[in-house]
Amino acid sequence: MLLQTDTRRRITLPSTVGIKPGDAIDLEILDDGRIMLIPVEPVPKHQLWAWTSDAKQAVSASLVDTRPSQVIESAEDASKIAARWSGED
Repeated sequence: MLLQTDTRRRITLPSTVGIKPGDAIDLEILDDGRIMLIPVEPVPKHQLWAWTSDAKQAVSASLVDTRPSQVIESAEDASKIAARWSGED
């Protein structure tokens, strides 16, 4: 697909590429001079902790945890459960 820049070095992407106005796009310039546009979904800084490899592994492990869920209604309940599970992996 051949595109031509305007006087401000802008290009117009056809609607068939699936990028809508306001979408965030990462621009990479490869070593050989090619330009790659990558659609991205920005993550707010206060949520970056969830995207670390440790957090992803913890979430994955929790999804296969066979222990039954429990409702915690008081700090005392939480302490009892924490004491019981403190030695588990």
